[in-house]
Amino acid sequence: MKLCFVVNDSKPLAQKLAAEFEAEAQKKNCVIYYYNGVIEEGTDFAVVFGGDGTILKLVRGATVTVPVLGINCGKMGFLAESGKSPAEYLEDLLTGKYFLDDRRFLKVTLDSGEVVYALNEVVLGRENTINLMDITVSISEKGVLESFRADGVIVSTPTGSTAYSLSAGGPVLSPRVPAFIVTPICPHGLQSRPIVLPEIDVVTISATSAGKCAVVADGITVASYGEKAKLTVSVSDRRVSFVRTDNRSFYEVMLSKFTKGK
Repeated sequence: MKLCFVVNDSKPLAQKLAAEFEAEAQKKNCVIYYYNGVIEEGTDFAVVFGGDGTILKLVRGATVTVPVLGINCGKMGFLAESGKSPAEYLEDLLTGKYFLDDRRFLKVTLDSGEVVYALNEVVLGRENTINLMDITVSISEKGVLESFRADGVIVSTPTGSTAYSLSAGGPVLSPRVPAFIVTPICPHGLQSRPIVLPEIDVVTISATSAGKCAVVADGITVASYGEKAKLTVSVSDRRVSFVRTDNRSFYEVMLSKFTKGK
């Protein structure tokens, strides 16, 4: 078995668990190498030691084609596994005691024509002003869905529904729901609320602002604009597969993360 290790070196726990996992893997004659920007041919799994941020950094660009096992060394870690030793995770991989959990990306087309991908969410928000933005959300072939004034707007996948969108008042979606969420950020009005759309819809967001605004995909600023911005968001066919060794349901995991932090 060939394993690619991705380690958040800023976390001592991540370094410790990676060393323990490597020692166990060597006993089983596994081939180990550390990620340097490229996943080598013949790799069976990418093993990530860190939190959700480390995982998002790895899969950014939606080009990772091998299954990803995340071992949580952060806080909640919705994308990562927790509760087992490195030896137990390795045994699960070797014996096939796991299942794959496929997650889809958002495809974000900027007005420049550049395309970026987001696993959690894409945010259009103000960059350097406290003034509200005037935002219009339209659905392809169906016209304007809503216009509102707000600090910004979030478009989230079911994967990202437990992240920024949730903090902004959005609903939680099971990863099995073929949909995505449009969530206004602090809208100034009574009628503007999050809305769940089917994954076949394509959303166009236009905004004007008294200052600069920015597009942020999974925590990374991908574009900055002056007073006007426009982007199109759809659900991509690109996917990433996560290794799951925990047989708890999504709802059991969610409740445990938010009440116990694990």
